[in-house]
Amino acid sequence: MVSPARAAQAAFSRLGRTQEVRGFAVTVGALVLALVCAALGLEIGALALIVVSVAGELLFERKTSPASTLLNQASFGIPMRFALRLVVGLVASERFDSVGSARVLAAVGALHVLVLCARSLHEEYLLVGPLKPMRTRNIPGAPRIHDSPPPRIVEVVTSQVLVLLPALVGAPWWLVLVLAAIGIGLLVRVSVPDILASWRMRQQKRATGFTGPLRQVQDFLDEYRPEVIVHLSGPDTAAYQINTWLEALESLDRRVFIIVRDPPLFGRMASTSIPALDLRDPGELLMLDFSSARIGLFPSNTGNNLHLLRLPTMMSAFIGHGDSDKSASNNPFSRAYDELWVAGVAGADRYRRSGLGIHEDQYRFVGRPQVHAIAREPRLGDDEVPTVLYAPTWEGVNLDQEYSSVSAVGVRVVEALLAADPPVRLVFKSHPFTGQRDAKYRFVLARIAGLIDDAAARTGIDHRVVKGGSINEWFNRATALVTDISSVVSDFLASEKPYAVFNHTDLDDDSFRAEFPSTGAGTTIGRDGRGIGEFIAVVTRAAPDLHAESRSTLATYLLGPPEHRSLESFQAAINAMIARSEIDRAAYRDGTPSSEIPVTDAPDLLS
Repeated sequence: MVSPARAAQAAFSRLGRTQEVRGFAVTVGALVLALVCAALGLEIGALALIVVSVAGELLFERKTSPASTLLNQASFGIPMRFALRLVVGLVASERFDSVGSARVLAAVGALHVLVLCARSLHEEYLLVGPLKPMRTRNIPGAPRIHDSPPPRIVEVVTSQVLVLLPALVGAPWWLVLVLAAIGIGLLVRVSVPDILASWRMRQQKRATGFTGPLRQVQDFLDEYRPEVIVHLSGPDTAAYQINTWLEALESLDRRVFIIVRDPPLFGRMASTSIPALDLRDPGELLMLDFSSARIGLFPSNTGNNLHLLRLPTMMSAFIGHGDSDKSASNNPFSRAYDELWVAGVAGADRYRRSGLGIHEDQYRFVGRPQVHAIAREPRLGDDEVPTVLYAPTWEGVNLDQEYSSVSAVGVRVVEALLAADPPVRLVFKSHPFTGQRDAKYRFVLARIAGLIDDAAARTGIDHRVVKGGSINEWFNRATALVTDISSVVSDFLASEKPYAVFNHTDLDDDSFRAEFPSTGAGTTIGRDGRGIGEFIAVVTRAAPDLHAESRSTLATYLLGPPEHRSLESFQAAINAMIARSEIDRAAYRDGTPSSEIPVTDAPDLLS
């Protein structure tokens, strides 16, 4: 079972980081207690808790957090919380200087609520209105459209203090009025420029289709003239799909430009020197001129890809985000691209077996530059306590793509590795999507983490759970790998070190290897746990490594020959595709009418 502590930790993680949870507890908790005190007639307690609740906003609303978003969706945002504080103060306080002070407080409090509501309407306008968020990296001037107005939380808290406290501590009505006017005036002074900035951008967009920040991006594109466009969309957990390509893209001597279509994903993209644009709105993307671009590279199959695939001046290539035997590796969407870049012959064979009707001239065998730094050490016997990396995949978008071992045998695999004699060191790194579709996977992850933490404390061996960073780093530290059907298998094979793969099917092991060729040089782990002991025996050298020779052959089949697994080979592939685009799409770039473009399938354009 999952421990109560870990279950509570998982629940609180949904509210945001530790500081944000504290802010939530102080702001909302103090307000609830103030209500209770007011109902019980505890005046001093209610007034003190109102002050604490207001101060808590400084922690809670400094940055947008999941908890803040949740309260806004529940209609319990800043305006409602202030209105509730106002009601509690009017009901609980017995210190009003006069009836006039209470009436002034009610009036200025209502006015303050209206100003706060105007700020919330502005925030909602930016969320659902025509001004979509935009961010950039490595573009002069850092053009940007925020997804929400600046929080101005210091001014919001200060204004609430100036409106509420004077009357509650017995100030005369005229002082209550003056201080409230100062507070409300301060809030209006910082809010109006923010609203006007949005209004001006809206007017610009109505007049020309371009907001000021988008015009800055177009001016940059006109000067930079990108040759290679990389396009990606998806949730923030899909950041690995672009991060895995950044090193190779940065090594190019071509002008590269990255377009990301989802703000959370853009935020998780690793640091890079490549100019990048985060632009959600398809209409604004279609306004931009990419006529200088020769090729477009697509790491994933998403519907938003169509917004660039529509450009006839640019050739397209699906480059994927890993080589694997998953069914997603032969997605029917792949027929939309001019070229399909595969690492080795295995990638083309998957499409051939799928019956999708992919033309042979669409395949480009480009190797796998991401594995250029994967080492063949440590070998079996090099370390006194060998390291086994357990890197399972996620549960997939549906049951047909559920390749993961986490729920089926994850705990059994971990327990067996932790109990190995002689001992092995276990490093556990799950796929970032794990638990996205099926909540039970998150609970299994929590149980696995508990087992590993307990074993590390008990044995002194540095067992650990890894949640971030590149998996290649751990490939180079591991002696062996346990994983599922995924690109992890293919990439690890570059090291030619032992590996084991979970058989998620009802097939026998021989049929499973035939269906999923990447497993052919590894140990198979069944749903009943068979194969775990056999694999541990190989890792601890209690049994011979019978697959050593076949791993090299399989690596070439999956990843291409070793000389193609380099940054230089990737550069050559990019140059070759740009040369093909220069010839194939010249008529479109020259402005030749489509009716005059000859139909051709000349083989020299496809070589």
